[in-house]
Amino acid sequence: MTDAKWERRCNRGRAGYSIVELLAAMVIFVGFLAAVMAALSDAMVQREVQGTYALMQMDARRALDRISSELRMSGRIPNPAPGQPEYPYTFVNGGALGVYNHPSRHEPAAKHVGPESPAFGDNREIAFRIPADIDGDGLLTSSATGKIEWCDYDVAYVLVTGADGINTLERWEDGERTDVIARYVERITFDTIDTDPTIDMNSIVINIYAARPTAMGVWLEMQVWTVVNMRNTDGLVTPAASGI
Repeated sequence: MTDAKWERRCNRGRAGYSIVELLAAMVIFVGFLAAVMAALSDAMVQREVQGTYALMQMDARRALDRISSELRMSGRIPNPAPGQPEYPYTFVNGGALGVYNHPSRHEPAAKHVGPESPAFGDNREIAFRIPADIDGDGLLTSSATGKIEWCDYDVAYVLVTGADGINTLERWEDGERTDVIARYVERITFDTIDTDPTIDMNSIVINIYAARPTAMGVWLEMQVWTVVNMRNTDGLVTPAASGI
């Protein structure tokens, strides 16, 4: 065999990949890369969902604890205005009536979830009163009568929609916001014996439904609830605490 023929045969043995082989390799590589990216994307979405849900749960439970601690100090008392509902007073979708009309009435909160969700439905908000040292003797009871003294303003927890479209749970005193309790609250209900006859006379059942969108546009939902027993019911309002 001549040297030229031998060189041509060796060159054929050292030839590179064919176009078909290169295309097949590229397809395999692109498929592998797509699978890796999809896995990373799923992991990021899952991480966001878990983080958002944990934040919702923390905010909702903190709000529930805050509301419970104040309602626990309240009590069932007659309204100073004759013929008006007693405290605590619950009202639906901001529709406070009677003497509660001015301080507690507001526009209904917006809905962000569909009717198939437990978070969809009427809000039942609440107005109540808490003990206060009206006569300045350092006690929450009257030095003259020994009975509980009650504040002369309405405390209310209401759900309103802000200019940014987010539903916010707020604490009001006579219609003025004192605190933002939680954001992304889709629905809240306060139930008493007046709305559910199976509830104890001095108990309030609180349900908070939170709903928050993720960056992917998926709405996450959760619910927390508790039962609060009012401690200071005495059935009377001191004259000094009257006058809404």
